[in-house]
Amino acid sequence: MQFTKQHFRLTIILLFAFITLYFLWLVRSGLYPFIIALLLAYLLNPAVCYLEKKGLSRALAILLLYVILFSVIILGGTRLLPILIRDLESFGKELPHILGKSEELFYLIQSHYQNSVLPYSIRIAIDNSIISLQQEGQSFASDLANSILGLITYFIGFAITPILAFYFLHDWQAIKEGLLLLVPCRLRQEFTLALKDIDKVLNGVIRGQLTVAIIVGVLVSVGLYFFNVPFALLIGITAGLLDVIPYFGAFIGAAPAITLALLESPLLAGKVALLFFVIHQLEGSVIGPKILGESVGLHPLSVIFCLFAGGELFGVVGMLLGVPVAAVGKVVLQHSIKLLL
Repeated sequence: MQFTKQHFRLTIILLFAFITLYFLWLVRSGLYPFIIALLLAYLLNPAVCYLEKKGLSRALAILLLYVILFSVIILGGTRLLPILIRDLESFGKELPHILGKSEELFYLIQSHYQNSVLPYSIRIAIDNSIISLQQEGQSFASDLANSILGLITYFIGFAITPILAFYFLHDWQAIKEGLLLLVPCRLRQEFTLALKDIDKVLNGVIRGQLTVAIIVGVLVSVGLYFFNVPFALLIGITAGLLDVIPYFGAFIGAAPAITLALLESPLLAGKVALLFFVIHQLEGSVIGPKILGESVGLHPLSVIFCLFAGGELFGVVGMLLGVPVAAVGKVVLQHSIKLLL
């Protein structure tokens, strides 16, 4: 086969892309402020464009949005932060007592289980499943704790994120035009369509899921507060954060609340379980479809596979990013096939 000028250009582009990706992989630990800033800019860009259409300059629109955003954070923080700190201090003091009661409950359940009349083979299978579940739970808790500690460690990077996001927002159109210039003329129309489809997918996955998670966190916190469950705000925030993990996040977020309620009384545990069931049903049948719709475009089996694959490769972060990456990959693959065919 003759090696044409077009083949040479394609080879150079692929080689350059490979070298760029390899370089980014080498410096990946220093990229997190830029990635978070890009995500923040993506979330705020529609509001900035709206203010710009109302007659404000883009820089003034960004500054106004920053003032509103930081005002909300500061006002909310002054109200919620003392409660959160109090919950954390109380949780630290109560932790030995909670662990002691949990151990007593575990031994009680184990005693009833050992005295049961289950066949030996079934008991062995249940024992193996429990051991496997414990190991998976410990691994997940360890990954979650490491992720939280990592966020605290990278606080300096987070401090400059708003500045980086400002530049991304201010030069958003110039960045898009610069990307288009890198694409050959005959591919630009398809590339633009691909970007629009990616934006539609990410709009559902990121903006939509964050909105749903905030609503779920508020509902959980308010419900637990009315049931007098300890650490209601702390559990609500945790449930909201974990809710961004499709399917499994709701169950993982419910576990701490039900466990704490069970240490108080089985009746309270039943109420808390019912609360999470109602919230999960509202999320699945009303809140989620209304906000997310079908914009992700992935089959539920594909979503579950992406969660397991992401969790296996990169832990908690992989579970969070597995679905968005797969959704974007699907769009890129569809447009690539269209070009090749």
